[in-house]
Amino acid sequence: MWKDISKFIKKHENFVLTTHINPEGDAIGSEVALAAFLQQLGKTATIVNSSPTPSNSLFLDLAGDIKVYPDGYDRQILDRADAVVIVDVNNWVHLGPFGDEIRKKGKPRVCIDHHEGADEDFADIVVNDTTAAAAGIMIYELIQYMKGEITQSIADALYTTIITDTGSFRFSNTDRRVFLAAADLCTKGVDPFALHRKVFAKRWGAARLAGPALGTLESAAEGKIAWIHVTRSMFESAGAEYEDSDGLLDLVRAISGIELCLFFKEVPTGKIKVSLRSNGRVDAHAIAARHGGGGHRMAAGLSLDGPMDKAIKTLVSECVDKHLPNS
Repeated sequence: MWKDISKFIKKHENFVLTTHINPEGDAIGSEVALAAFLQQLGKTATIVNSSPTPSNSLFLDLAGDIKVYPDGYDRQILDRADAVVIVDVNNWVHLGPFGDEIRKKGKPRVCIDHHEGADEDFADIVVNDTTAAAAGIMIYELIQYMKGEITQSIADALYTTIITDTGSFRFSNTDRRVFLAAADLCTKGVDPFALHRKVFAKRWGAARLAGPALGTLESAAEGKIAWIHVTRSMFESAGAEYEDSDGLLDLVRAISGIELCLFFKEVPTGKIKVSLRSNGRVDAHAIAARHGGGGHRMAAGLSLDGPMDKAIKTLVSECVDKHLPNS
């Protein structure tokens, strides 16, 4: 699986790394670990993202090396680069505005991802492993394949990817492969308790947002589908940021009898971002794909036009009519 990527890395010297909009621990951790490995090989590696690093991943970038496009971005970065590596995303829409720059420049590029539904023209080489619990698992295996050293900083970044995308080993994607990687990373110096505190620590705004958000809980189809929503005014009243809503949908997902749960979030543009979580019998990715979104069978995301009431009515009706199991 890694032969072509290994050749690609050996061939080029100056890399730009990037990931999807609104990155989380898997995206940031994968970038940071891969950048450190490339530098270990004597390469130049610069991370440029379309969105800022979330607060709970800033500890992975203490030096402030991650650039945000277009603010703080030097256009010569991509001009000087020999190649581009894209992680944890496989389509142009979710790569964001920096993706437009990548397309214009036409630099050689590879994609390392674990989601379904890759765009055909997305990269020259695509390694897409939908069985991997996290993109970081793939980066871990690439470093092993190329016989690289997993330093303390790389180990911390990779462990962050794992606990982010497995919900600290709670989600259905948690498998033997995950535990073996996590155990090995612990031998490299990872402190599981300390990293869990950094990744999952909540700000006051997140705590204030939880009550109003969960207070919107509704259900349909005899409790098989449930949803919550957050408006911009709710974010503002709670003093919360977009990322502070992370984890709330998992509380809904845990309710007995639910097959599918949805979280509708209004963002500053007026668009409604929707997170979907399935308990196995509903294909969340299939629903997201119908609306230009993506993800996995158990977890996916999409974007709808507002207003909130219309978005909720449209998507809930579709899910009840076309996607929920009959029994």
